[in-house]
Amino acid sequence: MEIKSIGESLGKSKDFTEKAKVLHNNLLESEIGLSYISSRGLSNETLEHFMLGYDKERNAISIPHFKRNEVVAIKYRFLEGEQRYGSEKGGMHWVFNEDGINEGRNKQGILIAEGEFDAMSAWQAGIKNVIGCNGKDDRGTWIELVSSIPRIYIAFDNDQSGKDASLKLATRLGVDKCYELGIEDKDLNEFFKNKTMDEYRDVVRKAKPFYSHVFTGLDSIIENLRFKKEETIETDLIPRVKMEKDWLVVVSGVSNVGKTSYTLNIADELTSKGIPTLILPFERGVESVGKRFLQVKFNKTIDDFTYSNDREWKEIIDKCNECPAYLALPKRGEIIDTIIKSKKLFDTRVVIIDHLDYMIRSSQNKEAEIGNTLQELKRIAEENKILMIIVTHIRKVEQPGSSLKRKPSMEDLKGSSSLYQDPECVVMLTRSDDNKLEVNILKNKGDMVNQEFEVNYSTGKINKLNSDFYESNINKSS
Repeated sequence: MEIKSIGESLGKSKDFTEKAKVLHNNLLESEIGLSYISSRGLSNETLEHFMLGYDKERNAISIPHFKRNEVVAIKYRFLEGEQRYGSEKGGMHWVFNEDGINEGRNKQGILIAEGEFDAMSAWQAGIKNVIGCNGKDDRGTWIELVSSIPRIYIAFDNDQSGKDASLKLATRLGVDKCYELGIEDKDLNEFFKNKTMDEYRDVVRKAKPFYSHVFTGLDSIIENLRFKKEETIETDLIPRVKMEKDWLVVVSGVSNVGKTSYTLNIADELTSKGIPTLILPFERGVESVGKRFLQVKFNKTIDDFTYSNDREWKEIIDKCNECPAYLALPKRGEIIDTIIKSKKLFDTRVVIIDHLDYMIRSSQNKEAEIGNTLQELKRIAEENKILMIIVTHIRKVEQPGSSLKRKPSMEDLKGSSSLYQDPECVVMLTRSDDNKLEVNILKNKGDMVNQEFEVNYSTGKINKLNSDFYESNINKSS
């Protein structure tokens, strides 16, 4: 099942090949640039092979990322200032030294370095089956190519952040095939500046399998309780709810209240924070929901997009290429595999299912199917540390005239009692008398509150009002 990012859905990625060639020629004439390359212990052969360059305006070394001989991204290493790295806008998330994947397949093993300079240092030392990540939280379809290689060695920076990131990557690739290189130097670049290949081979022989990290003892549990703060996900649109990374959250409401737009606003807020989010639009399909997401993200109508000029489209595409939002519409039997695949490729932390009713509508025993489906989603959420946000319908609530006779409750959720028993949080949407969206938290481990939001119904964009919360129930739920 194909999973497409918002950026990919807008068309082909940019080709930076010509720009990379210009920057490469600049480096050959730059004393500053060549001096830095020398300080990293890299040779002229390495410089030429990877077509490194120098950007005079940025005072930065340029590092092109190739995909099938085309430069699909350019990363920069700034030589002054607090910011160390940056990238050209509109670039594709792709692995550094793509050739290392084929080398890894041939040799039945591959080395993954944290960054480009680490990978280049290993390549220069003779390790051609090496690739570099585009940062510690890299994502992309290259991971699927690498995961077919039987032995994977990971050598990230020798600090706690690097160790945590390497374990996270190993979990996505499969801990049974991944090995941790225990280098004493700061990183691979420093290692190969000071060590020989024989010393590297010795480190490889002593590499520890990552599966040892999977088994947890009581000492680890105690340490986590004492020193590690529980990671939560928060959004203004689900007020005062600190969602843990394996929760089920059910979102419901009366017909045409805007449930899809509401969850797309959540997706926009989370992806703006860098949280990879997968959207499964079972009711309206990828194209329709993809367009609505763009409307929400940029607060534009379809007509606004139609009359946008080339400069405005360039800004839209650049922002979308950096947005970790993904769309897929799998068949019923492929849903779980698609979620697991998105976790592996993109480190997905949130999945939005829109709607549950359309996901299982062909079932003869719908109540049992809903219960079984929620249990399966809960299992996947717990095993993969994914927050599941599930949109569903309610039973028909009597609507005399234009106003509700009563606000819907959890018992109005349509199809099964599992819809309010299994999730950790239930959100009910209604419209208030002044046509604003009212978000009601009906189930939560903390405070249960209501809050009104202002909605641009032509674009779907939801904005927080300046008014404070008004609480419907200050008591804690069990």
